[in-house]
Amino acid sequence: MEEKQSVIELLKRAAKLLFGNINLAFFLFLCSLPLFCFLIFFELSLQTTISLAYQFLSEQLSFEDYYTLKDHEDLSENVLIPWLIQTSLLYLIPYSLLDLLTTTTIVAVSSIVYTSEDKPLGLLYLVQRTIKICQNRVGGCLITSLYVLFWSTSVFFGLFSDSTNYLFIVSFSRRYEIFLDLGAMLFHVMVVLIHGTVFVVLTAKFSKWSAGWNMGMVISVLEEDEDGQGIYGSDAFSLSAWYGRGHEKRDLWMMLVFLVLALAMRLPCLYSKCSESSSRNGVLYTSLYVGFICVGNVLKWVACVVSYHDCKTRVFEKKGDVEQAKPSAT
Repeated sequence: MEEKQSVIELLKRAAKLLFGNINLAFFLFLCSLPLFCFLIFFELSLQTTISLAYQFLSEQLSFEDYYTLKDHEDLSENVLIPWLIQTSLLYLIPYSLLDLLTTTTIVAVSSIVYTSEDKPLGLLYLVQRTIKICQNRVGGCLITSLYVLFWSTSVFFGLFSDSTNYLFIVSFSRRYEIFLDLGAMLFHVMVVLIHGTVFVVLTAKFSKWSAGWNMGMVISVLEEDEDGQGIYGSDAFSLSAWYGRGHEKRDLWMMLVFLVLALAMRLPCLYSKCSESSSRNGVLYTSLYVGFICVGNVLKWVACVVSYHDCKTRVFEKKGDVEQAKPSAT
């Protein structure tokens, strides 16, 4: 309960910082517009890819009597593969670059406002300071983001493999009718428990690691070493682990909140197949939940900035207390 309350307090402080400064809110709105426009196109492509992949797996694993596929013709790999390539390229190149630039800007300007001690800051001043920070840090942030992209993609492949293996086992069992006795039913229950446990553990680990990755991105934007150079890559993640020590559960809960909300907003559109809708309702709903995702993305990064400054202050206060407690040299 204490961890959940600390998450709520952190989100309240982030929301207060975000909406308590009109110049900050307006600047972040402008910065998020390119990502918002691109995400509409990307989400429609992702919806189509998921729908085709679902249909293809259903046909290959003989789920036709489980799921109604009367409105679809037989799907071949030649239809699915181009959509997979297109969505993967959109995610790896334009989306990753846009997300990197948006994240760097959000972190930089949020930190400027947070450390201003409630002094009124003009929009032009925020733009100039943010551009200066981003110019000096974008290279290091790119290296850090490549680390994050590699690890997050590996986790997604793990989740996909776990789900596909479960579907394969279920299909094999149904095809050869091995669920006819009690022993076979118990075997099925064990398979569900094993794959469900793997899925839950990977999701929890992904949320926990995401908190460290996000802190590492914040450090790559805001921190510098003794030579005035940025801290990025593995050094940023090591420093992130040091700063976040003692708040692992709070960070886990916060990342889970944003992950669940993002999935919950996507599910209705995936279920109703918005990308295949002949009317404009699918595009309108996609635009609506993409807007909520962008707002949640801004709030998440502002919360990460607030958490970073709090953790850094706490670490240095403890370090100062330890140094004061040391006996003086004789």
